[in-house]
Amino acid sequence: MDQLNISISNITSGDPGNVVSSTLLGLCCLVGLPANIAVVVVILHQVKIDNFTLKLMLNLACSDILCLASLPVWIYSLLCGWNLGRGLCKFFSFMVYCSLYSNIMTVTMMSVQRYMSVLYPHQWARLGRRGEKVLLPALWGLACILTGPAVATRNTVVTGSGLSCQTHTESDWEIVAVLLLETLVGFVLGSILVTFYFLLHKRVNQTTLINTQRMTRLVTGITVTFIILWVPDLVVNIVDISATLLKYSHPVTSAKLKTFGKLTRDFAKCLTFVNSCVDPFLYAFAFQRIWQRRPDKRERADTAIQTCV
Repeated sequence: MDQLNISISNITSGDPGNVVSSTLLGLCCLVGLPANIAVVVVILHQVKIDNFTLKLMLNLACSDILCLASLPVWIYSLLCGWNLGRGLCKFFSFMVYCSLYSNIMTVTMMSVQRYMSVLYPHQWARLGRRGEKVLLPALWGLACILTGPAVATRNTVVTGSGLSCQTHTESDWEIVAVLLLETLVGFVLGSILVTFYFLLHKRVNQTTLINTQRMTRLVTGITVTFIILWVPDLVVNIVDISATLLKYSHPVTSAKLKTFGKLTRDFAKCLTFVNSCVDPFLYAFAFQRIWQRRPDKRERADTAIQTCV
């Protein structure tokens, strides 16, 4: 989750690593923003919004837009340093952390909701529309709470290459606590996501509601996407935690881990932004052909969407 630690501390205008990271983030912004905006437009204008799954897809697109909209600021900071002040450092940090927590929690909730609605529709129906209306505000509220510790430790720091917006505290334990929280949340939510989608996949294979090949591709895509785009960031967090804990007892090992973290952190953090770029194609555009089916097949398509998403 700690994708804002894009090693701004080693900024130099000619640093090839910063140029590569900036290019990748720029592509994410150019591709991801229009794609997520298109998802919002399609859902609002072509599909009834009384379906909770579609509300989750709309929420996911909005959180992705919020995340990607901040990328120009971070690209500028990578290339030129941070000169926007301490207040905006915390504001944009909050903006990205909150959107990414909301992102992964929305996807996780989507997997649980689809599983419950297919295997236990009556139990899910008991939640009712009032319960569904509470879930999304509660999700954003929890995202804000989880964002708090990370934002509290963000500050403008003077480094050898200029001013930067990065995690900075006087206590190593505060850094460990923040990284541990992010890592645990990521692993727990990721495990729930993958587990419920595979359980749903198993259930769908036992029915003839939809094309099981489509469901297989969806579940495989969700799992692979999580592993590729989220796990590297969580692994880097574990490396940083280990380096901090071994700082005094095993200084040589700690130094090696810190070096490894510095070499891999930028790329791992950039991958988490790529996730916001991929979401529209993974969760929404994959069903474009279903939405565009002939009227006589529309009812069956709606069932497919509700079961497959």
